This record gives sequence, structure tokens and C-alpha cells, in this order.
Amino acid sequence: MYRLARQTLRRVMQKVGRRWPDQALLDELEMLRSRVDGLRVVRNGAEQDGEFTCLLPTTLEERRLYQSRFNMAWVDELRLSPKVVLDVGAYDGGDSIRFKYRFPDARVIAFEADPERYAVVAGNVEPFGIACVNAAVCDRDGPVPWYKAYDGHAEGRTGAQGSMYRHSPQYERRYDFVRQSPTPTAVDGLRIDTFCRKSAIDDIDVLHIDAEGAEYEVIAGLGALLPKMIYVEAVPFDAWVGARQSRELHVRVSCMGYLLAAELINDRLYVRADLARSLL
Repeated sequence: MYRLARQTLRRVMQKVGRRWPDQALLDELEMLRSRVDGLRVVRNGAEQDGEFTCLLPTTLEERRLYQSRFNMAWVDELRLSPKVVLDVGAYDGGDSIRFKYRFPDARVIAFEADPERYAVVAGNVEPFGIACVNAAVCDRDGPVPWYKAYDGHAEGRTGAQGSMYRHSPQYERRYDFVRQSPTPTAVDGLRIDTFCRKSAIDDIDVLHIDAEGAEYEVIAGLGALLPKMIYVEAVPFDAWVGARQSRELHVRVSCMGYLLAAELINDRLYVRADLARSLL
């Protein structure tokens, strides 16, 4: 997880050892290297992703919704009491509802770009007092292209794989049950800083992102806002034509002052460095 930091320290130590063989300095560098190697920002592991059963308020109706691998215990580890949670790319609203269950006083807002998926999300989350916004969260305000996707496992219904980008051949080979529209429609694009300014939000506790290739654009749309935690899908292969790669996303988020707290199979948890330091 901190391979780059270890490699950099190793190179520094090698140079110092050749040019300035001060043993005390070498010992200090070795201690620093050990601290980097042993750094763990969160202790708890990820949840199991998949479906869970949700009971709608004031009814006896149960619904099967999807959840990511985000572990609510991570919020407790950072000693946070969330006031604002943004769920970008909400699919069916399952994660928004999980946040509201765990933090009932938080303002939870779900964003979904696809109009058909938005109707599903809104129907699921609004009974919980969760706001729902029909927009593609990205780096600009105004119309953006949208490639609708259909999930063959869901009887041809609009799936979770809609994107601002075309699926790559590698994506199509991996997920041959997904069919993407060959031509885009237009949906509303929305920057997070624009939304927050209009909604009187000046601080974000948790930013949960599943934007199907537009993760970099979501981060760019934060502007000067720095959420305390960022959980983001970051698949380790070239899945979308023209989209930024996960390594570019990592560099951008790291330069904004975040530590990589957990690297999962297709997802990453970043924690703002000032919060991580408070745990050491």
C-alpha cells in the first residue's frame, strides 16, 4: 500500500549511505522506513458486498438492495460523527440507507445520473428522509454524455454500469452480460462544490463514489472541499475508453492530502492525513 514511499526512502538511504555515511542518520532513516512499513490507518476489514434486506419505514415491505464493501466501523475508528454523507452513483440507494441507519442524524444525499435508475433510488431512499439528486457528478456543470447500460442478469433492465464513458473491449470481455448503448444521451452534470454551495454545505464527512469511470472527475469537482473520508471504486484494469486510470486518481487524491487507508480488490478508502495523524 505504501510501496512508493518505501521505494523512495530506500533510494534516499542508498544515496546518503554513499555520500554521507552518518550512522545516526542512517538509523533515523531506518526507523522512519519501519514506521511507514507498519502504518495502518484502519484496523477493521471491509464488509462483504452484495444484497441485504431492507424494511421500508411505516410499512411491512421488504426490499433487497445492494451494499458496497464500506465498513461503518471505519467511521467509528476515526472518531467521526457524520453530519454530511454524499453517495455518488447510488444505483438502488442501498448504501445511502445503510449510512442513514447507522447515522440517523446525518444529512445523507444520494446522486444517480441515469433517469431510470434515479426513479428507483428515489423510491427507495425518500421514505428514510434521504434526498436524491438526478445528476452525473463530475468536474463540470451542464449537459454531459451518458451511455446507458443494460444488465442481462436483470431481465434487460437499466443496470448499474451506465457511464459518461464507453466500455472498453476489456470491460466487455469481463462482463459479457452487460450491453451498453452505442450512442450517448445527455444528462445533467454537476460539480460537488456547486451543489454544496447551493445547499449550504461547507463540510463533507464521507464521500462514497461508484461513478463507473468518472471517479477522477468527481474528485476534480470537489474544488476546495476536502471530505474527511473518500471511498471510491478504482478497478485495476482499463475499463472505460478515455477515462483516467486508477493510478492517476491515486496521485490526485494523494496530492490533495490523503492517505490510502485500505486498498481492496476494486475499491480504495482514503482518509484525510490530518485525521490519520490523530490516530498515531
